Amino acid sequence: MDWILNHLFIVVFVAIGVANMLAKAKKAGAQQRPPQPARSSVDPDTAERTRRVQEEIRRKIAERSGRLPASPPPMNSSPSAGPPARNIFQELARQMAEAKRTAEMQQRAQAAAEARAQQRMEDEQKSRELAEAGQLAEAQRALQGQPETMATAVAYSGTPATSARDRLLADLRAPDSLRRAWVLREILGEPVGLR
Repeated sequence: MDWILNHLFIVVFVAIGVANMLAKAKKAGAQQRPPQPARSSVDPDTAERTRRVQEEIRRKIAERSGRLPASPPPMNSSPSAGPPARNIFQELARQMAEAKRTAEMQQRAQAAAEARAQQRMEDEQKSRELAEAGQLAEAQRALQGQPETMATAVAYSGTPATSARDRLLADLRAPDSLRRAWVLREILGEPVGLR
């Protein structure tokens, strides 16, 4: 028993070789047997019904797997008419046309998705431009309000504000300048996390 466990690799190869020889012997024995004659007692109507049922099952499997579009089962006018003659070239042409339609639908869907993405990008660009225009207008209004600040400084001091302290005090007296100073302090001042 220890020898088998120690040489398990060799035992596996021997087992595979024996199985292979048995399979070849079985195959050779099956080829030497004469083929059995087909049963002639099968009713032609039963064979036709069996063929139709098998064809219907194959068609349903193909429809469910998505290889063929759903279509009504073929109608035979008489059961003794036999299977309908199928031209392989017509079938191939139909399959090619179906594949082409599918590819066209996929291309249209992809083009529509690209158009939606492009429209979304254009909308985002327009909204950014509008935001920038609003900021620019705000800056222009702020710049237009500065002469009023200087005028306020002149009005308070009676003379043009020459020193930095006087100008700063004049700016702090105007409400717009006070807001601007507060925003600048928040932006340029010490970070909130360090306060």
